[in-house]
Amino acid sequence: MARLWPLAALAALALPGAASAQLYEGKAGTAPIIVELDEGDGAPSGRYFYRSTRLDIALDGERGADGLTLRARSTGDRLALKPVGTGWAGTLTTAKGKRLPVSLAPATPPPAPAGAPADLGGYDRLQLAGLRLEAGPPERIGTRTIRWYTERLTGTRLFRIESGYAATALHKINAALNVTQWQHVRNWFGCPGYDGGAGIDSDEAGPVYLDDSRVSYAWRTSWGCAGAAHPDFGAQGIIYDARTGAEIKLDDLLRFGEAPPPPERADGWYAYRGTVFAPGLVALLKRHHPAEMAASEADGCNYDDPEVWRFPEAWLTPDGLFVAAYFARIARACDAPEWAVIPWRALNGPAARGSPARAGS
Repeated sequence: MARLWPLAALAALALPGAASAQLYEGKAGTAPIIVELDEGDGAPSGRYFYRSTRLDIALDGERGADGLTLRARSTGDRLALKPVGTGWAGTLTTAKGKRLPVSLAPATPPPAPAGAPADLGGYDRLQLAGLRLEAGPPERIGTRTIRWYTERLTGTRLFRIESGYAATALHKINAALNVTQWQHVRNWFGCPGYDGGAGIDSDEAGPVYLDDSRVSYAWRTSWGCAGAAHPDFGAQGIIYDARTGAEIKLDDLLRFGEAPPPPERADGWYAYRGTVFAPGLVALLKRHHPAEMAASEADGCNYDDPEVWRFPEAWLTPDGLFVAAYFARIARACDAPEWAVIPWRALNGPAARGSPARAGS
């Protein structure tokens, strides 16, 4: 099965609201809160956040004769709520026994921040309300200019391209970067830690690779979200076609076998990755990195195993295409060895044409 790269993995840990969930705003004591409740047909559930931190707190509980009793998984707090008009009133009892009065009224979500994902739900829009991306100074990379943008509460930082490419492609790439940054901001709030703070330890993009035909970077994340089985880490590689703005997939840069690979995520594609792509990548890495690819039982990093190369993340570097091996948890220290770069001259997919080293190789 394909690995979930960090953004998808964190999104899977986030607490999606059900279609029947209702949004409320109000206070717990004097602290403003936003609550999403799903009364549904079964046991009630939901989530809430304090406006001061915006971190998700998951709720589950039971229905009583005159209201709801909900427990917070990560904090140990308890909400006892009774319907009052179109809202709710009751008490929040903290894990330490402090009791706070709660009053909730229906909430109206604001529009999503400019450039955020179009499918953000109302709870997410309330969570992101008032946040903005602050522009830093321009930075030159060769003949091109980029600028980094930062969301201050989470520290989430990502670049935009300001010059060096055709306007249509540049606009498309920047729009995708904008969506990605807001997704990471949302994921930050969706990953509370067990200590009451954020569960994401680091969430960093870069360095940035730019050439005449491609834009690429890696985003590395490590996290320990409350409710997850264990802390984890990983990296996502992103590559764009600088001429069209379209995303470039690994199969567009590196191909094995006689026939073109099946479409990504199709049934045949999984078989291709296991029986053709991964063995081919192992052979290619052995050719360019024979010493590093030698299997080592001592440290448990068996880079000779095609399975760890079946679904690698990949991004571009000045030396070529970096491919990141992925190991099971017991050997995760073996992930993404820094030497695993495929030289430009060895790339053979349709998107590899015009690579910096290919023209002279």
